[in-house]
Amino acid sequence: MKRMLLVATTLALACGLMLGTGNVLAADEGQNQGQIQNEYCRGLFGTVDEIVLNSDNIPVTIKLINVKPLTDTNGGTANITVTENTTYHIPTVTTGLTGGAWQKWDQLAEESQDVVLDANRVAILLTVPATDQIAQKVMIIPAKKLYHHRYQHRLGVVTDVQGDTATVAQRNGEQITVQLGEGAEVEVGQFVVMVTDRVTNQTQLRAIHSYRVERLIERFEGYLEGSLTQEDFDEATAMLQAAHAKHIALMEQIQTRMEEQNRTRAANAVGTAIQYCEARYAEALQLRDQIRERVQDAGGWDRWRSEWAEISGTVASVNLVSRTVVIDTEDGAVTLQVPLRARIVKDGNLFALKSLSEGDVVTKAIYHTGNVNIAIYIEMA
Repeated sequence: MKRMLLVATTLALACGLMLGTGNVLAADEGQNQGQIQNEYCRGLFGTVDEIVLNSDNIPVTIKLINVKPLTDTNGGTANITVTENTTYHIPTVTTGLTGGAWQKWDQLAEESQDVVLDANRVAILLTVPATDQIAQKVMIIPAKKLYHHRYQHRLGVVTDVQGDTATVAQRNGEQITVQLGEGAEVEVGQFVVMVTDRVTNQTQLRAIHSYRVERLIERFEGYLEGSLTQEDFDEATAMLQAAHAKHIALMEQIQTRMEEQNRTRAANAVGTAIQYCEARYAEALQLRDQIRERVQDAGGWDRWRSEWAEISGTVASVNLVSRTVVIDTEDGAVTLQVPLRARIVKDGNLFALKSLSEGDVVTKAIYHTGNVNIAIYIEMA
């Protein structure tokens, strides 16, 4: 199934469909097909023959062989120029939680840059016109062993932390030791999802990102806060309940395995995680009830919707300490408070507030009006 999904995703990108470039341009009868592909088909994928770096070790050219779609002009090879505006995507590695699904070279973590430089196959979306052979987006097509042996998502409960290493109990009862990379902060008793990188020629794993259950709850709280209809509110509630039930069942399974193996300390840590999840879930349900009361006090969902505003414009400034963003609109500057549970979206992917910068275009920002404008949804161009 994973292989089928990877192939389907790759083909979609190559055809420009996944990136919103799926407009079909009809050719006049008898027009040269190679010409059509050169001018209009912006998507291609191929095998990396060489990545040329400049004096600052920044890619400037990707030389490809076995290029598809094949035209009568490229002969199966291509030299694609990459610029400072080219963005890169590594499935399961570059995500909204690690700075965005699509990142420019200087935004990529060092480990992610290494993955790009070691790439075997890539899918590329070219700028307009495609004949300029300039990359707008580059997606790395991970080899099978990259998924199974290097980068993995590991879900479990932290049972011990010593310095920059953590021990995580997994569903199957196995406990793994993980070296914590920069930004991967965990504590004993936390239910986490870690993106791990198996260091070359070593057996130890290094966590390049940790996703704690509290972030998941915050996301669902954002869905509840951002509900503007009864249908949206009910759907967010159902998603929250289903996710909670799944996670509790998983942690209980891990705890049982630890008890069967007489690992008392680990079992107690899992018990702490269960208690925290139950407490955090209770807080989310309390928020749900508070929102329900607010809507009732406002006079129903239609009146509640009238208390929200929507703007578009350009990011003027971002303050990560106060979690505020100033957006320049046609009617002037608007300052928004951006809580942790707010959703920031670009190209359908979740982004972090720290990913925003001056000059970014905001196509839609929805916020609750009042003494403080509290944003719950920001969509970037």
